[in-house]
Amino acid sequence: MKIWDEHSEHVERITPDKERARSIIKVVELREKDLIGKVEEFSTLIVESYYEIIKELITAVMYCDGWKTLSHELLIGYLSKFYKEISSAEIYTIDQLRKTRNDINYRGFIVKPEYLKRSRENILEIIKKLKGILDKKVKI
Repeated sequence: MKIWDEHSEHVERITPDKERARSIIKVVELREKDLIGKVEEFSTLIVESYYEIIKELITAVMYCDGWKTLSHELLIGYLSKFYKEISSAEIYTIDQLRKTRNDINYRGFIVKPEYLKRSRENILEIIKKLKGILDKKVKI
């Protein structure tokens, strides 16, 4: 994870955009529906989807706050710096998910079902916290 740097060439200040955040939340809801009923045989795809959900929720938070970045590492750094309700352990989990997602996409890594069993509860708690942050920002 990179430390948040608002002066990075990978960061852009924008007008806060709650409508775009709401649109992203709708995509997240579709991803969540897609996960319903998936069995552990698909643990790799489930973990990848969980990361995408978290990434999109952080992106929506940033849109509400008037920031944009395409850097996944800076997304996590932003969350770490400005949202202390997300613990350092949860930030670590998000960053590990980012690395795992990269391994899946670029190296064909297969996630073992045991990882999902161990991590699912923590991942779902992170998603719940991010949704709570967004609820306050966009008044869904």
